[in-house]
Amino acid sequence: MRVIPVDWGRLCNVLCTAAPEVRSDFTTGEVRTDRESGKPLYLVGVLVKVEGDRRAAVLDVEVAGEPVGLVEGEPVVLDRLEARPWEREGRSGVTYRAESITPARATTPPATATATAADSAGPGRSSGKGGAS
Repeated sequence: MRVIPVDWGRLCNVLCTAAPEVRSDFTTGEVRTDRESGKPLYLVGVLVKVEGDRRAAVLDVEVAGEPVGLVEGEPVVLDRLEARPWEREGRSGVTYRAESITPARATTPPATATATAADSAGPGRSSGKGGAS
């Protein structure tokens, strides 16, 4: 399975920890774009905690198009969050991607939730910036 849906219902205290930053190729500096929409890809630092677990993790979550209205330290809603495992040139990791990231004050949590991947990645093991998309 190349894309693993993340169970939104098991996550709590979802906060923006880093403002949106355009994602660019490390070697060329070219802005990366979404294959389907052609929109530029952005990374947003998001703190997530699995309900009942003492630990939290900061994930770099990729989203197509620039998210607006995000404030560091404020709650956010991740619509259709997915984990995408990758392996390349002897390296591996998990990239996280959401259809949208919006301020929690502007929306309600999405009802479309399935299996969790946040447990398996653990803190510090998700590098959202180093993998192929």
